[in-house]
Amino acid sequence: MKIGINARFLAEPYTGIGKYTYHLIEALSKEDPVNDYFIFTPQLIEFPLPENFKLIRVPEGNFSSPSLRKYNWEHVLVPKEMKKWEIDLAHFLYPSNPSKPLGTPTIVTVHDMIPWRLPEYNARMRSKLYHLNAKRALKKADHIITVSQFSKDEVMDVAGISEKNISVTPLAAGSANMTGVPPKLDLRRQFLIYVGGYDPRKNVPTLMRAYQKFVANHYPIDLVLVGAKGKGFEEFLTDEFIYKVADRFPMRPKGNIIFTDPLMESELSQLYKQALALVHPSVYEGFNLPLVEAMKEGLPLIIADIPVNREVAGEAALYLNPETENSFGLGIHAFLNDKPLREQLRQEAEKRSESFDWQKTAEQTLDVYRLFM
Repeated sequence: MKIGINARFLAEPYTGIGKYTYHLIEALSKEDPVNDYFIFTPQLIEFPLPENFKLIRVPEGNFSSPSLRKYNWEHVLVPKEMKKWEIDLAHFLYPSNPSKPLGTPTIVTVHDMIPWRLPEYNARMRSKLYHLNAKRALKKADHIITVSQFSKDEVMDVAGISEKNISVTPLAAGSANMTGVPPKLDLRRQFLIYVGGYDPRKNVPTLMRAYQKFVANHYPIDLVLVGAKGKGFEEFLTDEFIYKVADRFPMRPKGNIIFTDPLMESELSQLYKQALALVHPSVYEGFNLPLVEAMKEGLPLIIADIPVNREVAGEAALYLNPETENSFGLGIHAFLNDKPLREQLRQEAEKRSESFDWQKTAEQTLDVYRLFM
C-alpha cells in the first residue's frame, strides 16, 4: 500500500505538531517495513529513513501572503502530488485535508479544537474562512486520530463526528537515549522551567507575576521561559514586588526570569534534568506534550488544574487554579517548602512516563491504517 503523509511541520521542529510529525514518522519507519510511504514537505528536510520511505519536496506557490501559500500548498499542491504518486491512503498530520474528496481513504490527526472552541483564535475574516473550511473538511475524512480522550470528546462535541470514527493515539517524549550539551545559558541558581507556546491560552503573564510575587523575592531560584526571547514578555517584568530598605533603596530580587531562544529537544532534555519542576499554567490544551517530556526526566509538575492535564499527568503533578497569580504563586511557594511532596512527585513522574512511547503511538496509528487496507 502507498501511504501519503502531509508532513509540513517537519520544517518546524520546535512546535508540538513538528515533534509529533518527526517522531511518528521515525517510529513508523521502525514498525512498518512493508508499506511504501510518501512524505510531502514544502522544503528539503534532512531525515535518514529506510528505502520504503520517500521524502518529496513540494515547493509552495508564488503568493505574497503566507496564509495563501499555506492554503494553496495544503489544498491544491499536495493533493495533486498524492494523485500523481497514486496514493492508496492519505494521512494529514493536522487539520489540512482538502474539502474536495481525494478519491482515496483520508485520515486526519486533530490535536485540539482551539480554533473552534476559543473565539479569540478566529477573529480575522481570513482565519474564520480557513477554519470554517477545515471544520467542513474534517467531517469528510474517513477517520480522525486525536491525541487524548479530552480532545476526542472535543472533536465529537464541536465537529459532530461519530465516536466510532475517532481513535486516540497519545504522544510521547523524545528518544529514550537522548544526549546533548546543555544550552549556553547563565544558570547559576536552581530554577523552575516553563516549556510551551506564548499565545494567550498559555497564560504565561500570570505565571510571571506569580513567580515575581511569591518566589523571586524569597528564594534564589530562577524561572526559565524556554523560547520566550523576542516574544515581548519583558513588559511583564516589574519592580512592584522588589524589597526596599526604608522604602527608598530597591534591592535586587533573589531570582530572575530568563528568556531563551527555542531549544532543540536534546538541549531541552538537559534542562529538564536540572530543573526543580516544570510550571505550566495553560488554561486549554489538547494534550500538553511538555508534561510527558518533563516526566520522562523525573521532573515534578506544577500545572493548571484542567481535565487534559489530569489525563496526561495522573498523580505526578501538583494541580493549581490557573486563574489568578495568587492561587498559582501560593502553590509554587508551598511546593518549594515541601521536600516530601517534591520527592513523591518525582517518583510518580518517572512511573507515569512509562505510559507514553512513540513506538506504541506508531502501532496504534498502523491499526487505524489497517482499517482501510
